Amino acid sequence: MGNFFEDLIHAVLESTLTDEEQADIKAKFHKLKREVIDDVRQVFPHGQILPESSGKGIRIRLPPGPVGEDESVNKEPGLPTGIQDVMGIYDNYVNNELPTYLIYVLEKKLVSRSEVKKIFRCEMLAVTDDEIAKVMEGAAGRTAPTRAEVIRALVTGKLKYATFSHRWLERGEPSFHDIKMSFRPAGYDKFVNFCEKAAGYGCRLAWSDTCCINKDSSTELEEAIRSMFKWYRDSHVCIAYLADSTSVDDLGRDVWFTRGWTLQELLAPRAMKFYGQGWRPLSTSSNDKQDVSMMNALSRATSIPIDDLRYFRPGTRDVHEKMMWASTRTTTRVEDIAYCLIGIFDVSMAIAYGEGQRAFYRLMEAIIHRCGEWQIMAWAGQPSADSAALPESPRCFRELSPIRTETTISSYGSANEHSQKAWRGDRNFVMTKRGLQLKVLIVDLPSPSAKLYEGVGARVGESGVSGRCTVGVVDYWCYDTSGQGILQPLQDHLCLLLHSDPFDPFAEWQKASTTELMFLRTDVEVKKDLSMVWL
Repeated sequence: MGNFFEDLIHAVLESTLTDEEQADIKAKFHKLKREVIDDVRQVFPHGQILPESSGKGIRIRLPPGPVGEDESVNKEPGLPTGIQDVMGIYDNYVNNELPTYLIYVLEKKLVSRSEVKKIFRCEMLAVTDDEIAKVMEGAAGRTAPTRAEVIRALVTGKLKYATFSHRWLERGEPSFHDIKMSFRPAGYDKFVNFCEKAAGYGCRLAWSDTCCINKDSSTELEEAIRSMFKWYRDSHVCIAYLADSTSVDDLGRDVWFTRGWTLQELLAPRAMKFYGQGWRPLSTSSNDKQDVSMMNALSRATSIPIDDLRYFRPGTRDVHEKMMWASTRTTTRVEDIAYCLIGIFDVSMAIAYGEGQRAFYRLMEAIIHRCGEWQIMAWAGQPSADSAALPESPRCFRELSPIRTETTISSYGSANEHSQKAWRGDRNFVMTKRGLQLKVLIVDLPSPSAKLYEGVGARVGESGVSGRCTVGVVDYWCYDTSGQGILQPLQDHLCLLLHSDPFDPFAEWQKASTTELMFLRTDVEVKKDLSMVWL
């Protein structure tokens, strides 16, 4: 019936109107048709309307479009090329970069991506070629943006959203279904205050982790966890509510600084605004990441350098340092201590609640595949149940003393001559079926020229390990690819306490658990062939 009706309209148009009039009418008809189809798909997500029990009525079968299908008006005939470009970038941005659900601040209701497209559709259609050209002319120069970049900036400017960072209440945080059903639990006032602050920054959209994730859908939950760092990074501003703080001076005592998820919420955004008890601003700046006093206070409270607070770059560089930032933080669910670090290290891993401590083991596996820093072995305490070579959690990582980079004069030449050529440790360690494959410099103790120490800083002292033992130094110096490592005299070299496994003839060594980091110090320069071990 639908096809007959459409054919009839086209026949009437062709017999009564000019070509230009036909094109205008057809464009409006196709636009109306697409809007109706979108509405049906929104109301009937399973793609069909069942007939009435009487047998009368209609039955429409409209399965949802495949993932990635472009349903925007940029395919509709009769639209100017400029509008087609805008709508194409607009649809791509909403479908692939916006959070799955957002809060429409004006009405304080949840909206899906398709609803966002409808709300802002008219504004996108109003973008003109003159407006695009004007922005391009204003940015003319050596780094002038392309037309597509200008359109994207216009789109994101109209769709800017705020994110929320806060410590969850024991109970009463508004959930996804609470907001859907307009229910107002105890934490609803905090939600309203957040929306008001977001509106003050010109954001008509907002995102809060308490109510913008449909946890009943495992697919949507996994997408949210894996994308959360990016959503905070792309937000116009992150509103941070520190309920226990009254001033900048008591920031370090706020529970917000002890939670695992708030670490990425602190590092990811480019702009943040901190509010304390009673929603009073803790500074006079509009962006606290550009406020010197706030950055100093945050750095003291977190031990994170100011440059990292302001310009953090995710990835697998400086893994040990980032793990130290996370080592004092906790999460309610065991798995979340791994999941909340996915974005910080920019790695990909499946979300599987119920796996317990294994989640952190899988995170470490993913990091090791892309990391070549010996400092990743600077941990002590409880090992993972899946591998004695990997820690159970970030709490196992220990502080390292400042590394002495200068080398003593030896048969290899002066320190300055070799400092640029030298590197430390195995940069190609990898997880294998046999365990962590790692090149170490083996030293048997006791030795007349070497002593074993444990601890760090003021707590460092001679090790209590007595009798004969074997250690594998992981941060030896290398000056060439000869396969030999060098221990410099009077330097502390991180090492692993090794023991043989009598039950596995293929694994010569295993890492022994220690409560503190172990260091080897020698009186003379030691040069030895490196040994491959599987831990």
